[in-house]
Amino acid sequence: MDIEIANYMFFNDYPDYPEDVLYTPPKPVLSLESDRLMFPPSSVPSPMMRPPPEIISRIIELGSEDGQDGFPKLVSHISRWLRDVALGNPTLWSSITIVGNKTSREEISMRLERSKGVPLELVVSGMYTRQDAEDALNLLYPHIDRWKTLDADLRTSQAADAFMHALIDSAPLLESATFSGVSNIHSPVHIFGGKTPSLKSMSVRNVSVLWNSPLLQSLTSLQVHSSACTSPSYVDQWRSLRKLVIRVDPMQQLIMQLPTSTVNLPELESFELNGVSEFNTVQLLSIIELPHLSRMLLTHIKSSRGSPFDGSLNALPSLQKLRLHTTEMSHDNLLKVLAKSQNLESISFEDSSPLPNLIDMLTPTNNPADWLCPNLSSFHVLAFEKDNAPRFYNDTDIAVAIRGMIYRRIHLKTLTSRMRIFAGYRNSQTRHAAPWGADWPCKSDESVCQ
Repeated sequence: MDIEIANYMFFNDYPDYPEDVLYTPPKPVLSLESDRLMFPPSSVPSPMMRPPPEIISRIIELGSEDGQDGFPKLVSHISRWLRDVALGNPTLWSSITIVGNKTSREEISMRLERSKGVPLELVVSGMYTRQDAEDALNLLYPHIDRWKTLDADLRTSQAADAFMHALIDSAPLLESATFSGVSNIHSPVHIFGGKTPSLKSMSVRNVSVLWNSPLLQSLTSLQVHSSACTSPSYVDQWRSLRKLVIRVDPMQQLIMQLPTSTVNLPELESFELNGVSEFNTVQLLSIIELPHLSRMLLTHIKSSRGSPFDGSLNALPSLQKLRLHTTEMSHDNLLKVLAKSQNLESISFEDSSPLPNLIDMLTPTNNPADWLCPNLSSFHVLAFEKDNAPRFYNDTDIAVAIRGMIYRRIHLKTLTSRMRIFAGYRNSQTRHAAPWGADWPCKSDESVCQ
C-alpha cells in the first residue's frame, strides 16, 4: 500500500513521466535455510531513481563549471534518456571555447546548433595567425546578436589586427568583454560600431580602442593594461564607472594627455593603479575628482626620485580603505594623499615598508585634532623577514612607531594594529596583491605588535 501511495504521489507531481518507473513488488521465493518465503536481496527501487530533468540539467551545469565544456557531451553519451535531457537544455551548450586551430570546427558548429537561441559565453584563445582569427570569426560572427561574454586572447599583432578590425557590428546582448594582445595595434579600433547597450565590464590589455567611443560610456567596470592607455580628457566620459584599474608594465611609462580642467567620476567606488610611477599617481589624483571612492589600491608604484609633486590633490571624502602593495612612495607625496583622506579607516602596507616618522605623524599627540586620519581604526604592516632592500631603518623601528600610535590613541577601542613578518623571500604569490577581502598568502607570520 505504501508503494502504491508513493507511486500515486510521484505521478501526481510529474504526470508526464513514463510509467516504466512504477515499482512492481518482486515475487517472493522459498528460502531453504529458514523454510519461509523471502524477497530477493535487492533494495526497493524508488521513483526518484530517475530524477526530474531539471535536476539532471542542474547537475550537468555544475559539472561544466571551471571550463569543463566537454561535460555535457560526455553525459549525453551515457544513455538515451540522459542524451534527451542534455539536448533539451540549450544552456548546456552555450559555453564555447576555441583554442587556435586545435578546436574541431564540427564541435563548434554542433554547439552553436544545440544552443539554439540562448546567449553565448565565448572564449577565443591561442590566436597566433590571421587565419586563426578569421576561422574563429567565420563560425562565431553570424551569431554576434547572441554574444553575452567574450574573452579573446590574441597572441600576435596579426591575429589581433584581424580580429579587432572585424568587430564592426553591434552586439546587443554583450555584457562583458576581455581583449588581450601582446603589443598595441597601431591604429585605435572602433569596435562593435560603438553600439553595445548591455556592456558593463571591459578589460583591455595591449589592444588600442577608441577611448571616447560611446560603448565605454555605460561601463561600470574597466581594466586597462597598456602604456598608452588612459587620457584623463576621456575619463570624464566614463561617468558610470564603479571600478577602474590602470596597469602599466614595469619597463614602460604611462603616457597621459592632461586636460585643462579637472574631470569627475561621480560613481567610482574602487580605484587601482598598478605599475604607474609615483609622479603619475599623484598627478591623476590631482586631476580626477572622486567623491564616492571608498577603496584604493596602489601596487608596484615606481618611485619618482626628485622633488615632490608641487600641486594640490583633490579631496577623497569617502575613502575608507587604502592599500599599498610593493609600493615605495616618498614621504611627502604619501602624506598629501593621507591628508586628503579625512574619513580613512584602514591602511595596509603590504611589502611596502612605511617610514617610522610617517607613522608618528599620523598621530603626533594625544589630541585627536592633531591626527592626520582621525577615523583610522585599522593599521597593518606586512613585511618579509629576508628582505635585502637597503633601508635606513629596520622592522624594530616600525614596531616602536606602531606602539607609540596605539598609546596615543589608547581611548579608541576599535583600533587594531598588527605587524606580520613573513618567513622566507618573496614568491610568485606574494608578488601580486591579494583580492579585496582575501588573506595575504603566506606560510607563517609573527605578531610583533597587536
